[in-house]
Amino acid sequence: MRPNPLIPEEKSLQAELQGNTFRIEVPLQGAMVAELLHGNELVPVYLEPGYELSLSFNGDKFLRTLKYTGKGGNENNYLATYTTRFEDEEDYQVLPDNIKLKEEEFTAFLDYRRNDQLKSLDKYAGKNPVSDTFRNFLLAEVEFSYAKDKLRYHPLRQQILQVALTKPSPAFYTYLDKLDMQRPANLVSPAFVRFLQEYGIHYAQEAGYTEKDATYYKVAYSTVSQKLQGQAKLLAQAHILKQSIKSGHLQYTEQMLQDFTTTNKDAAVNAYLQQQHDANKAFAIGSEAPDFKYKNLAGDTVSLSSFKGQLVYLSFWRSDCSLCYVEQPHLEQLAVKFKGQKIVFLNVFISDNEQKWRKSAQGKDLQGEQAFVSITQQEELIANYKLEDMPAYFLVDAEGRFISQKARHPNDREAANDLAGHLQTRQASAK
Repeated sequence: MRPNPLIPEEKSLQAELQGNTFRIEVPLQGAMVAELLHGNELVPVYLEPGYELSLSFNGDKFLRTLKYTGKGGNENNYLATYTTRFEDEEDYQVLPDNIKLKEEEFTAFLDYRRNDQLKSLDKYAGKNPVSDTFRNFLLAEVEFSYAKDKLRYHPLRQQILQVALTKPSPAFYTYLDKLDMQRPANLVSPAFVRFLQEYGIHYAQEAGYTEKDATYYKVAYSTVSQKLQGQAKLLAQAHILKQSIKSGHLQYTEQMLQDFTTTNKDAAVNAYLQQQHDANKAFAIGSEAPDFKYKNLAGDTVSLSSFKGQLVYLSFWRSDCSLCYVEQPHLEQLAVKFKGQKIVFLNVFISDNEQKWRKSAQGKDLQGEQAFVSITQQEELIANYKLEDMPAYFLVDAEGRFISQKARHPNDREAANDLAGHLQTRQASAK
């Protein structure tokens, strides 16, 4: 369970079987949704203060045999059925087939699913009374599942079908303005939280921004700050901040963090976001790339910082990496293409055998800068650049700061266009 919706860390309670029974007490300040995990099967559990739930199930068929009794039983029996149907019935699912529908047909599918869910709830509640709080929670689940799936339709369809991104019809997103974002029941709904994770990003993308733009997350943050209020605004801002801390530009992340912690009065959330930022800022876009010294083929000792003033396409590879050798000819072609421009292709060899590296590299007409890092420095370099898999590619700007920690591989047909774009941006900013 997640006691604070602004902090993603879960709190776990484990139950030990005593014979064939177990007991768990969950402290609550209000309604919330927890998750019951049995083996590999997981089911949401709706909780309100004062509930005394008893449940029974067959251990081999957990989800199919789960039954609740006691106070809260009606609510959770319906939630289990709702969840199972949502996950199992193809006519409820966006993937794999409904995403192929054209815009008007896809909207009709979502309308059908929402109406069917609402009728099902009314029919069940007519025979099995549920609390108003639960009903409002379920209505939020239905509404924001609809909203999130519609919000994701065009980009997801492009990704899955590998088709050009189609332009939505003028009325396609008008439903966003009709959503009630301030209902207290929304805050209990996982679907609402997932929707907010997409909400600001949607508006940034609609404005023409992509993850390559330094202000991508800042635009999303500014949008939700203008469009939302109260707890919904804080939730949306916090989600964008978490994404920016992980993948965004350091300068704008720090601006957003300062704004958020000034406005938000929840000290635990502010401390959590600050801790995440502090842990990631040394490796964020816009932060200074860790400097290191290496030997080149001439035997001279050079440092990464000596290339300030030029764009650096930095690659790491090792002798036992077959993909590195496959991609090396493409790297050579890329270096030839940009020869004479203010870009350096720095290829760093990670190995404990310098002589083998020299023997392999010498006598070849290799383009760019070939580098070997001493054994004593390799461990620190691997840690500083978080080198888990190789080859690994980075882009470092003329000031020695990260542009990308996941630059396109040299055999990617868009790699040259990316590099040309960064060179043009630098030339424009220098004027």
